[in-house]
Amino acid sequence: MFSNFFEIFLLISPVFILIILGNILRRVGVPDVSFWDVNDKLVYWVLIPALLFHEIAQINLTISMLYAYGAVILGGLAVVTIVSIFFGKFLGYSPEIWTSMLQGAARHNAFIALAIAGSLFGNEGLAIGAVFMLLYVPSINIVVISIMVASLNQPGKNSSQKSIINIFVELTKNPFILAMIAGLIFSTIDSENLIIIDETSSLLGAAALPIMLLTIGAKIKVRELSLSITPIFISNFLKLIAFPVIAYFISKGMGLSQIEIIVAVIFASVPTAASSHALAKQYGGDAQLMTSIVTTQVALSFITIPLLLSLI
Repeated sequence: MFSNFFEIFLLISPVFILIILGNILRRVGVPDVSFWDVNDKLVYWVLIPALLFHEIAQINLTISMLYAYGAVILGGLAVVTIVSIFFGKFLGYSPEIWTSMLQGAARHNAFIALAIAGSLFGNEGLAIGAVFMLLYVPSINIVVISIMVASLNQPGKNSSQKSIINIFVELTKNPFILAMIAGLIFSTIDSENLIIIDETSSLLGAAALPIMLLTIGAKIKVRELSLSITPIFISNFLKLIAFPVIAYFISKGMGLSQIEIIVAVIFASVPTAASSHALAKQYGGDAQLMTSIVTTQVALSFITIPLLLSLI
């Protein structure tokens, strides 16, 4: 579909330019550092939910589509989860280290994925990406966070069972999930009389990805890199190479269209979620290692994503 690496790189380069720009803006203090924290709340509670609502509302979901997309997600997730835990145990790493490896290998920065899918395929790419996100958000969070809670649970904290129940409770409050469910409901009704909702969500959603990409860049802190080479290498290889390759073959086997296959690979190949550092800190993982994994994955993905897409 795309002729070469450089064509793809040029098409998606605005995504990475915004990430770099966000980092530069934070370094020079324009806007003020406090802006990024406030901006996080705006994006999390308003802009991204509006985008997801709008895109999900436009697509005609079928059971076969959900089954195929789910197979891609769960298949890749199962492999990288098992391999991460195996290497963590085999190499004698503490749970603090291998759970950070797992986060790096399994979680996804869906905002970068949506931005790239939109850059390559416009509204169709965003709509397909939103469906992948509908399945990604609950499945990956349930699996990864449950493993973290069970492995890192310490005396004096809530029991693993209670903490895992809390995960499900939190998911029911997640604005992304609520927005996507609302979008599903909206897609089943006659929206001609509710055009104002569609247009309002479209306007808000249009602002979501540029602002989110700037925020992602602003949160990258190169000075906090650690030198734990092996865990970083394992996590980065599983996330940037293994997961997308697995996603490609499962997508192909499920008979997805070329655009669906490419969007699946995009979601599988983007860096781990920016919130991984906060989760590592919250549950007792290696937060510094997590920061290093996030930072190196963002940098490497500038090359690995267009390279992988050029091979499809």
